[in-house]
Amino acid sequence: MKCCIFIAILLGALAELEKCRNDITDMPTHYPGGQKMIYYSGRGFDDLGLYNECNNLTTAKYALIEAKLNDFRIMLGFCGPINCTLDDYSKVGAEIYEKLNLSQFQQITGYKAHFPTEFNSEGMDGKAIFTLILWILLIVTVIAGTIFDLMAQKNPHKRFGPISQTTMAFSLVTNWKKLAALPTEFDTLQIFNGIRVFSMVMVVFGHSYIYQLSGAFSNPARLVDLWMDTQHLFLIIYVVDVFFLMAGFLLAFLTTAHLKASKGRMNWGIFEMHRFIRLIPIYYMCFFTYAFLLRYVGSGPQWPLFVEVTPESCQNYWWSNLLFLNNFFPTEEFSCMGWGWYIANDVQFYVFSPIILILYYRKKLWGYLICIGLIGVNWLVVGIEANINDWNPTLLNGLGNKDQFLSNYVKPYARMSPYLLGIIVGFMYRASVDAKAEKAAAKESLNVELNPHYNLIQEEKPSIPIERDIVTYYEIKAFKWVHVPAFRYIGYIFGFTLMVIINFSPAQLNEHGLDYWSTPHKAAFMTFDHFGFCFGLLFFIVPMLFGYCRCLLYFLTLRILSPLAKVSFAFYVVHPLFIYWYVFSRDQALYYDDLDICYHAVGTLLFSAIAGTILSLMVESPILTLEKSLLRGGRSKK
Repeated sequence: MKCCIFIAILLGALAELEKCRNDITDMPTHYPGGQKMIYYSGRGFDDLGLYNECNNLTTAKYALIEAKLNDFRIMLGFCGPINCTLDDYSKVGAEIYEKLNLSQFQQITGYKAHFPTEFNSEGMDGKAIFTLILWILLIVTVIAGTIFDLMAQKNPHKRFGPISQTTMAFSLVTNWKKLAALPTEFDTLQIFNGIRVFSMVMVVFGHSYIYQLSGAFSNPARLVDLWMDTQHLFLIIYVVDVFFLMAGFLLAFLTTAHLKASKGRMNWGIFEMHRFIRLIPIYYMCFFTYAFLLRYVGSGPQWPLFVEVTPESCQNYWWSNLLFLNNFFPTEEFSCMGWGWYIANDVQFYVFSPIILILYYRKKLWGYLICIGLIGVNWLVVGIEANINDWNPTLLNGLGNKDQFLSNYVKPYARMSPYLLGIIVGFMYRASVDAKAEKAAAKESLNVELNPHYNLIQEEKPSIPIERDIVTYYEIKAFKWVHVPAFRYIGYIFGFTLMVIINFSPAQLNEHGLDYWSTPHKAAFMTFDHFGFCFGLLFFIVPMLFGYCRCLLYFLTLRILSPLAKVSFAFYVVHPLFIYWYVFSRDQALYYDDLDICYHAVGTLLFSAIAGTILSLMVESPILTLEKSLLRGGRSKK
């Protein structure tokens, strides 16, 4: 690129750039340190040069020149004369493009230059100051709460006012004890702790591959080869579906138990409010930090590019994130904090879930029919859109397709089938658990009646009522296959095979070309792949819920995974901030290959786990404590 600049200068055609051109041409002779300016400049693809050394020269200013080739970006660090402006560099770039007739090779869709030193020294705006004040207030509150809590533990008889007692909810000491507490009893539902933790590890590795493409990399040829051989990365597409599956299952399993115990009485306002109270504090703090404050934290030659991953949507559509509508607005551009689309979907599913839960409680068949109907809508919408638009189920040409990503990947009507599948399985498992409890209660009742000391025995727990209709009968029978070893092992084989086929089949398109599958073939695959992957996974989850698949059950229910699972939400929200900070703070281009990416991903895991734990201690745990004391305490007073 630097050679192109000098060629353009030698060609010389436009007079308005004469001063800057002469300065660049005469650098070796007329500028002190001119030879160093050339030496400190980049010499090839994404070569950033020597940023700090250039800025140490009194007659030079470092410029980052950026050109966009369709969806890709190339960069060059240029140590130029101090009196060259951004407009000069932009005009020179346009002249190069025209003089060398580069349009016959590739279409440049954007060209600009940046002065990183000026960008890095900009003062904070109002939104950044507001976010900084929030963090300061939070830290002060946490420190005060911890001090008050220690004082209360040292002097239990000391009385504190309501403000001090509220502040004590932010105590790091008490919240750490809650977070670090390990389960005292075994429950097969603890498998979801392990699934959640290992899924988060996969998410970090996947995002490390994708988000690091935002910065400069020094081996573009290897990059193309790597992304054409991405079988090991397809799994990251379906990890999100696993989270949806778990969320739907736990929602159905736990809420139906509460509905039965309370005979259908449920405060749905508190039901919805609890979800928002749990999500909003951490989500908003991370969003404000990413959108408004983080740009003032980093530095380096690539740091001006951070603004491009916090696009105009952060300034114009920030409200969509706060309302959890960022998977709909903006309609034609990426939303601010792009990984927040999952949170928006999860909230939207949760908000509308009472409709399914109420219908199921009133008449079970209605609950199943609406779930099946919505799954059909999911399949129909995705199938039609994929067929009309000729979408591809690959990473580079599919997930990397902006229109496909915005129209399909992040929309709730295209991602709800795993969530609904989880709800269906949650209903069935609850029926099986209730049937087992009813059988045990009936047996205990019989033993009590035959006992001569009947009146001396503590009153037994009331049995859980279970309807004896045809739907309940089939709910109970649905998982009988789990207890037959032959059927169970057939299920393992079938589920594993299904997941492998779904995960690796799209690699054929990378190997043989996108036309290797017909458009209907690709549309059919995209219609069922997310649902099918989760369906295959259920052939492992369901047996573990009944205590089978002991080896995998042992690892997924390790007690140490419980604290990690508690911070998984904070971990998810914060981890891309570390990836972006690392990418854009680098003085040199990244060498993009599996080993380097994995090495960086391990570091991201460590820092994200620490930050997620701190966020959970400072924000999530205190808010949940206050919610419990206010909402539940208020109900008990009533």
